[in-house]
Amino acid sequence: MARTFFFLLILVNLLFFAWSQGYFGAVADGREPQRLGNQLAPEKLRVVGIGTSSPAPAQTEQNCRSVSGLALGEAQRLVAQARQPELRLSVKLNETPKNIYRVLISPLANRAAADKKMAELKKRDIADFSLITEEGPDQFAILLGVFNTELAANEYLRELAKRNVRTAKVQVRENPFDKARLEVRGPADLLAKQLAELLTGQGAAKIGDCPNGR
Repeated sequence: MARTFFFLLILVNLLFFAWSQGYFGAVADGREPQRLGNQLAPEKLRVVGIGTSSPAPAQTEQNCRSVSGLALGEAQRLVAQARQPELRLSVKLNETPKNIYRVLISPLANRAAADKKMAELKKRDIADFSLITEEGPDQFAILLGVFNTELAANEYLRELAKRNVRTAKVQVRENPFDKARLEVRGPADLLAKQLAELLTGQGAAKIGDCPNGR
């Protein structure tokens, strides 16, 4: 009897060993052989740093430049002409007088007559004047001053009368400039070059810093 029990015990052990080795089918996940196989897979390991992140892309320094001395239509035309996507152009309206008041001597017959009149002005210690030479109704007129208010223009007219300049008059004209201001924003290295090219031929344009900085 003891011998039979001994052989049965050996048979059970052999059957258990065969089952654990997978001879009777796949071993269920989670048992010791399978778990060891999963652990020994170094190609699946990935090292993760603690407290590190990808460096942020470098930010390009942005600048803002303001362009004054432009008529509204001219500022709008420059915005339409801009071809650099890195630059952002915007038109800002200025609070400027609607009219300007020019003190001038009416157009003279020709250049010789204008030169003669300017020589007389110099004899009366008046040096701040200019000759209008552009073709038009004011050609060969002598411009003595430009004012933002009619009161200031009339005061200067009286001052000229004290110096025996009695042919001058006040002319009211619509203010063509400084109605608009152009703001251009973009990378500092690109802004200087492209802005100069954009303003080619704009002799009255003045470049400065934007009122609110960058």
